[in-house]
Amino acid sequence: MQIIQKYTPFFVSALLMGIVLYVIYPHYQYFIDPDSTSYLTISKRYATGDIHAAINGYWSPWSCWLTALLTKTGMQVIPASIVINALAATGFLYVSQSLFLKFGIIPKLQWLLNITLAFFLCFAVFAQSFDDLWECFFLLCALRIMLSTRFSASPGLWICTGIIGALGYFAKAYSFPFFILNTLTCCYFIDKKQWLKIAATAIVVMIICSSWWICILHHKYGFWTTATTGSLNLSWYLVGHPYWAHGIDLLLPPAYPDSPCYWEDPFYANGATPHFWSSWYLFGMQLIRICYNLYKFLMSILQLSVFFPFILFLFTRFVSNRKTRSPDPAFIIALTSFLFPVGYLLINFESRYIWYLLPLGMVAGSMFLHEYLSGRGGKKGMHFLPVIFAFSFLIYPAYGMVVMYNEGNKEADIATQLKRLNIRGSFTATVKPHLETQRMERLAYFSGNQFYSIPKQTIKEGDVLREMRRYHVKYFFSIDTTKLVDEQGKPFSEITKGSIDGLKVFQVNP
Repeated sequence: MQIIQKYTPFFVSALLMGIVLYVIYPHYQYFIDPDSTSYLTISKRYATGDIHAAINGYWSPWSCWLTALLTKTGMQVIPASIVINALAATGFLYVSQSLFLKFGIIPKLQWLLNITLAFFLCFAVFAQSFDDLWECFFLLCALRIMLSTRFSASPGLWICTGIIGALGYFAKAYSFPFFILNTLTCCYFIDKKQWLKIAATAIVVMIICSSWWICILHHKYGFWTTATTGSLNLSWYLVGHPYWAHGIDLLLPPAYPDSPCYWEDPFYANGATPHFWSSWYLFGMQLIRICYNLYKFLMSILQLSVFFPFILFLFTRFVSNRKTRSPDPAFIIALTSFLFPVGYLLINFESRYIWYLLPLGMVAGSMFLHEYLSGRGGKKGMHFLPVIFAFSFLIYPAYGMVVMYNEGNKEADIATQLKRLNIRGSFTATVKPHLETQRMERLAYFSGNQFYSIPKQTIKEGDVLREMRRYHVKYFFSIDTTKLVDEQGKPFSEITKGSIDGLKVFQVNP
């Protein structure tokens, strides 16, 4: 009964989150972020038994597995993915409350933070509907176990930590190197006498539990890897663009004949992957990239909360203050908060990449507020500070919900019209801005067609037609006034005849 009472803020906030998600779902169901087009396709493949194509080194499998299982009950894949991601959000909320209790956050602040997280997670569920929330949930669970007072004396908890670490890896590949680094570092400060035994046990268990998936990836791609994501992203962000495989020129073919686009598995279209160790020039470029990524890191933490730079200062104080060192939990959460972003310094930053820091930052800020307000003796007006602090975490999510509102509805409507007109097959379009390309990827997914994207910014006259002939791409989609002419200079006729608002379709190949 006492446990239920302690977790009452979680139960109420989880219920609130569920109600809000149910109410707003019709307005956000078609917001398919760039990653989700691939994740949804992979989930469908698992559900239909197309296992070989479903196995993927670029997109992590955990959410796909769960989504596929839910679709087997008869649910459509998009609502199934949202339900699965809502489960991750519920777990995220639960482990956050566990951390608030661990650090003795006062009940009023617990309620404020739980309600804040509930609304934040309503945004997060739709903003990235597959991997990030599950990764954060598992990694925060592993951290919470390490913060347990019984952790050093309980081999069972070491094993449990390793199992959860493997689940984190299945949720997102970034968890694999981070779990190893975080476990080694945190265990050293938790118990300096037997830290190596504890860390080795957890890491070995994690690797053993992950090994079967690594073997499957080796069987598919022909080399040992935990994921193709790291190598590709390290190269792309460093060089500024991919190098394509031999034979690829203007059009990027989908990964498989029935893929919505190339992004389902970009490994097959990619060529060389130079990294910062490939040359001194690229090493220098990596240093410049790190400086730029530090700026992006600052922007990302500000999207979490305008107070997060100050929270980083608090973390620095926890780490540098000898009184808070081993085995004080405040030192551990500060340490892990500095370790988590390290890998992204080489690649890129978005605020969703660092959602792991969110409850840890809330803990640090709440501890400071309690100390500050206690010293002020309840001075008039100070009771607003916790409210301002808590709701600062909702500024960017509120903006995001406005931006995402009814996003994707137009593509879903156009896809319905394309199906009605029996326009089925491969297509391309000369869209250059990133958002327009994203629209085409959504349209491909909703309509069941295959999008041959054009990554080049400069296109010579006749190149598109030549490539369409080469790949036998059936349709050319135009969202502006662009028209395509044949080899004799004669325009292709529009088969939609103006029946689809905002889109013209021209058939090029039978």
